Amino acid sequence: MNTAACRTILHATDWHSENLPPPPAQRDWLLHRGSLTARLRQHGDIRVHIEHEGWSDDQPPVWQRDVWLAARNNRWIYAETRIPSATLARVRPLQTLGAEPIGPWLYQQNPQRLSLHWRHDPASGLYARHSTLLVHGEPLHIAELFLAAFPWP
Repeated sequence: MNTAACRTILHATDWHSENLPPPPAQRDWLLHRGSLTARLRQHGDIRVHIEHEGWSDDQPPVWQRDVWLAARNNRWIYAETRIPSATLARVRPLQTLGAEPIGPWLYQQNPQRLSLHWRHDPASGLYARHSTLLVHGEPLHIAELFLAAFPWP
């Protein structure tokens, strides 16, 4: 799956709140409230491949970081992090993560989760989740698409 297809799925509008639970096989992963990276590492070494990192063309602009998370030589997750400039002013280390996953840094900051939503894309059969978190009182948004190679239980 290419980046454009992943973004299309993540930018859809038909998201469900956690009040409508996803199917049992996907539920634990989609509604997981801790670090997805930490949980993925229980299944082996996780590698981050940066697709894009920099200011978006949005108005107002946001710092956007799009990455592929891979394990066992397979891409498991496409993740998009969007950080408003006010947030970035308080959490500058996010601009210098490079090929490190965001999870370890983020969860050391004890973020407050404001929302967690999930969706199933009927065309591809893939599942995704979207979270809004407060870090030092400022929001950031993370969307994660679980790709076909992801090892659901």
